[in-house]
Amino acid sequence: MRLAILVLTGALALSAQQAPLPWKGAPALPWQMEAPEPAPTPCDATPTQSYFALEVRLVKDGKVTITDDKGLIRMKLGLPGRPVKAWRDWGTPIPDLLEPLHFATRSPLQRGIGGMPVGAPDFRPALEGLLWILDDDDSVLTVIHPATSQVVYLPLPGGQEFTLLFYPDRLEVRETAGDPQPRASWSLHWLVLLPRFIQLGKDSTAGKPKGTALLPFPKD
Repeated sequence: MRLAILVLTGALALSAQQAPLPWKGAPALPWQMEAPEPAPTPCDATPTQSYFALEVRLVKDGKVTITDDKGLIRMKLGLPGRPVKAWRDWGTPIPDLLEPLHFATRSPLQRGIGGMPVGAPDFRPALEGLLWILDDDDSVLTVIHPATSQVVYLPLPGGQEFTLLFYPDRLEVRETAGDPQPRASWSLHWLVLLPRFIQLGKDSTAGKPKGTALLPFPKD
């Protein structure tokens, strides 16, 4: 019996080691190197939802947990590294990563392409309800949509110690590496990310059994 347990444990460990990390398969993005520009003006949008029923918690080791107002766990995931910077919605910095964050259960992305101002001069209002996380791995930007329990990973250009800037027409990442002046800057038009935004807007729990206090992760 002990031998069988040891064999099974070893097989499970080997399987876990062979399982690909979700951010490793993310396709590369066409980042364009840019000369650094003045910081963008803040987005003047206001949240469309007044009831923030979802709580997101980050911990120092890189784990993220999302729970609803009943205390049920909707999502757990690990980041590629330890979180160092985060923004919400259309670029609002999060000063304390260890404080709980609250999000609504509805957002514009859930309306699909119809909820995105594709032809508008400022795309940022469509980003309501998103959480953007940079970690010390410096390889990908993790974007979480708590309302749908979806996550996408955006591979970053080569560099280290990035910061994000949210312009009306594009996302910009700047490599600082501790210097007061940015070493390099890359940008990506919001429209390039439309397929990722559509994925984030799809409800990952649709058609699945709901959890309970005793069984937060129900079996199919």
